[in-house]
Amino acid sequence: MFALRRSVLKAGLLGAQNAARMGVRGSVKNTRIAVPAMTMNSVRFNSTGDGSGESKTSQVLHNIEKIIDSEEREIETSLGFDEDLAAKQELLHNTTLSSDQLGYLKSVGLVDGWWPSDIIQQVLEYVHVFSGLPWWSTIAVTTVAFRVLLFPLFMKSSDTMARSQSIMPETKRLRKEMTQAMTTGDRALQQRKQMELSMLNKKHGVKYSRMFLSPVTQMVYSVGSFFGIREMGSLPVEGLSTQGTLWFEDLAAPDPYIGLQLISAALYSIAFKFGGDTGNAQFGGPMKKVFMVLPFASIAFTWNMSAAVMVYFGANGLCSIVQSQLLRNAAFRRKVGMFPLPTKEQLAKNPQKGMFDNFNDTWKEMQQNNKVRAEREEEAMKGVELARKQATSNRVIVKSKHKKARAADN
Repeated sequence: MFALRRSVLKAGLLGAQNAARMGVRGSVKNTRIAVPAMTMNSVRFNSTGDGSGESKTSQVLHNIEKIIDSEEREIETSLGFDEDLAAKQELLHNTTLSSDQLGYLKSVGLVDGWWPSDIIQQVLEYVHVFSGLPWWSTIAVTTVAFRVLLFPLFMKSSDTMARSQSIMPETKRLRKEMTQAMTTGDRALQQRKQMELSMLNKKHGVKYSRMFLSPVTQMVYSVGSFFGIREMGSLPVEGLSTQGTLWFEDLAAPDPYIGLQLISAALYSIAFKFGGDTGNAQFGGPMKKVFMVLPFASIAFTWNMSAAVMVYFGANGLCSIVQSQLLRNAAFRRKVGMFPLPTKEQLAKNPQKGMFDNFNDTWKEMQQNNKVRAEREEEAMKGVELARKQATSNRVIVKSKHKKARAADN
């Protein structure tokens, strides 16, 4: 995207420069240059005066190009898509450090902040230097270590989900009554049902903040790992090209046999089958099958990724399977004091609906509530109209009485 924008801008600049060399005055004004609004507003054009038009035009175009380059680098850096690796590759050749020394990644232009990707790169360097492991083992061991650190968060999330599933029928009933009260405008009933729902969650130890903490933390870690490892492979960092294993010895290059992509897809598919990272059945019916097939469809986007990134994906997928199996194990849940998962009998009595079924139920409930609200508004309008007619009739009667009274006085 940025390369296309840059080529369009350069084409416009070249056209303007050629026009200036031909002696066409005011060619800048007549040349349409696809520059963003913020760029054009920040350019100050010199007022007319002494000097040739060509020199002024060249100076203006030079200023525009400098501003475009600056803004392009800023946007690409903020998004994490640094396409210009020339500077970092120059540092890579000029550094006096090796990849088994601390500070090497910083010396080649990496680890330059406190973004998640920078933190992941720094941790990878520490593990690589102090353990002496090759890069493929470093990536795998670091991934496992981070997943172990995040495991308590997933335990709390799984515990909260199991507790909420045990009271789901009562929760749905209270939420439905609360929605109906809100639809009918009964604020007192709505507040009472909301209080009952809060007391129900408190009684059973349901804290929804725990349910969302683990996915958010996992997302930050996953994004940081992906961009951090991908950036290391793009240079590439010293040793990545030779410290692979088996058929993927070059971690900086894509797997030529797409074996890592297939292995990662299979691992994530199995993890989804077992309930994902929390071990709870979050999807039912067709949606579960979709999420089991989705990892294989993603190969269309991962086939050209470096083997280093795919090693991370594979290790992360394996951790998800082990984690889901632990969280689904009744003996493990009892030992660590987690709330038990619903039994097959409980699930058969209160079957869990899939995402689409829940969406359909919510849609039908919204339609019903809107219908009730429309009927109440229609009744209210009829009442207002009736009151208006009654008031008009009363005024007519009063005026008639006053008229008769004045006639009698006369």
